[in-house]
Amino acid sequence: MIAAITGATGLVGTHLLEYLLDNDQYKKVYAIGRNPPQIAAHHYGIEKLQLITCQLDEIHELVLPETIDHGFCCLGTTIKQAGSQQAFIEVDQLAVVAFAKLLTAQQNPNLLLQVISALDANSNSSIFYNRVKGQMEQALTALAIPQLQIFRPSLLLGKRQDSRPLETLGQWLFMFTGLFFIGPLQKFKPIQADKLAQTMCYQAQKAQQGVAIFENKDLHQLI
Repeated sequence: MIAAITGATGLVGTHLLEYLLDNDQYKKVYAIGRNPPQIAAHHYGIEKLQLITCQLDEIHELVLPETIDHGFCCLGTTIKQAGSQQAFIEVDQLAVVAFAKLLTAQQNPNLLLQVISALDANSNSSIFYNRVKGQMEQALTALAIPQLQIFRPSLLLGKRQDSRPLETLGQWLFMFTGLFFIGPLQKFKPIQADKLAQTMCYQAQKAQQGVAIFENKDLHQLI
């Protein structure tokens, strides 16, 4: 199979790309994005990696050299990093949908697309972040992708290349409160980025036709 991933330089995407390269079921992996992912030259499967460099607002202009079987979207930013709400939308919604349209244009009847969304994503939410994520999900569902898997994690744990003070604070607090995320609070329990990536890679091999949504609580049960 041939895979394509965007957001491969992010917290989850970095781990997911490594899992895809390690997986013998993928004979080639295209990484699409602004910057090349940091993968060691001696990493197993590195010869399968093909880079397609472009800005996120140029994704819709790409012509892929081969038909993609599995697509993985790990794009995500913050309003502070993006600079404005509109800039946030351009990454977390428009670029995600553009990537999906790029793949669906190939008309592969067995296409799988995995997307990282967020806990409590809802197109009608009064919370801007959740609303944008929900609208993104809604747009993807409207594309009638043969196999669509949506992952809705809570706070992601792990070392980022970029600085996100609030997430850093959240990770620090989790070190002292992690044991309290039981029962109803399991919904909000943070998740390790590498574990999410591992789960995504595993679930890609079990995908079925239609839309599957993995809530944060489900993810902890799958790990």
